[in-house]
Amino acid sequence: MLGNRSAVGAIALMAFVAGCGGPKAASDDSLESTPTPAPAAAPTITPSAVLEKPTIPVPSTPPASSIAGLSAATILTKTQAAAKAATSVRMKGAVSDGKERMVLDVRVTKNGGQGSITTSDGGMSVMVIGKTAYLKMSNKFWQSQTKSKAEAAAIVGLIDGRWIRTTMSDKDLGNFALFASKAEFFDTLFEPSGSLKKTASKTVDGVPSVGLGDGDGTLWVDTATARPVRLESGADALSFSEYNKVTTPKAPPANQVIDGKALGM
Repeated sequence: MLGNRSAVGAIALMAFVAGCGGPKAASDDSLESTPTPAPAAAPTITPSAVLEKPTIPVPSTPPASSIAGLSAATILTKTQAAAKAATSVRMKGAVSDGKERMVLDVRVTKNGGQGSITTSDGGMSVMVIGKTAYLKMSNKFWQSQTKSKAEAAAIVGLIDGRWIRTTMSDKDLGNFALFASKAEFFDTLFEPSGSLKKTASKTVDGVPSVGLGDGDGTLWVDTATARPVRLESGADALSFSEYNKVTTPKAPPANQVIDGKALGM
């Protein structure tokens, strides 16, 4: 689950206040004879005593139950369900695909998403809306894909800073779009590659978490919500945050888009 897989597979492991007046005494000192005790005045009741009600303490809300005490298998089942149920998530970190290392920061929803990907070939911005992908590559990327600086410069001039529109099925560029679509990138969760064991609880990325390890890596899980928090496997690590806070992006204006077919893609 957490080890020998491609970057897409590794990341695919993942897809919460009375008072009252008292009686009042009265007397009469105007008589010269022996004073006769005056009748006691009737108790005075203040309006607050009639209108106000005693405060009833409100019980405090009990803390959310923790999943840390459950078995590793049960936690995994809950984690898979919680991740799949999320409408959106932010994924940030670095993963390896063979010798290639990718640094990611993408926000994905069920219908698309956007973010950045950086590899040894350069960086790019990615946006996905439905089955349409928009890609914007750095100059370094084009230089790594062409045979000469002049050819790279020609491509950069032709694109002129615009987004390249392609589809999720494009064999050359479509795979990059996987990093900005929750349905393609996050819903298929992992199966352990070895015996699954629960680790001691600790705070990960500011979230109280419990770990699930299989010998190849560890998936840290929020003990309150069961959502994935962080995936660690050797030098690779990917954090999950901003659940249900990401909105699907809007397509760039037409004058900022160039069709990939115009570039022979």
